[in-house]
Amino acid sequence: MPADDRSTMDLLRGSRITAYAIGAICLIAGIVLLFWPDRTWTVVARFIGIFFIVIGFGQAVEAITTHRQGSYWGLLLLRGVINLGVGLALLFWPSATVHVVVWLVGLDLVLTGLLALIVSFQVPKEMGRSAFLVQAVVTIVLGVLIMAWPSATLTVISVILAVLLILFGLVLLASGYQLTKGVTVIDTTNP
Repeated sequence: MPADDRSTMDLLRGSRITAYAIGAICLIAGIVLLFWPDRTWTVVARFIGIFFIVIGFGQAVEAITTHRQGSYWGLLLLRGVINLGVGLALLFWPSATVHVVVWLVGLDLVLTGLLALIVSFQVPKEMGRSAFLVQAVVTIVLGVLIMAWPSATLTVISVILAVLLILFGLVLLASGYQLTKGVTVIDTTNP
């Protein structure tokens, strides 16, 4: 197998693991948030902040480690830095009013959704463009909905975020499965 094919396989395997891990974290976080929405906003803000820090760090590391000339790694790095920044703000500024937290989360979702939309058009169809498009549209719509109701109760915000996390987790798990199928196909065609 040529060296370039090996680096592509390593990239696919790493992306598959990342998709499964982040998908599982999102799914679990969404289910927990859906069934315990009555917690205080401070706890929810810190929980979401930790989630955004982990996701942002993972996205930034993946963008840096998979850097290739002419790729869209800079947008992926920007997405990771945005998530990391919002996560730090939520973690260390939990006593902020609900409006500020709602706007931070909504703004993060809209910005990362827009970046995912841009990236989705650079991903080949056979590599899961539709999963990126679904993720981008769902993220943008939910971000706009969150910002449209800044005075909504914690329960409504928690349910919306729980649905987003569950959908995002399912999309990432499906993406991981697609990447696994791709790696398997490539492995069997290149002895």
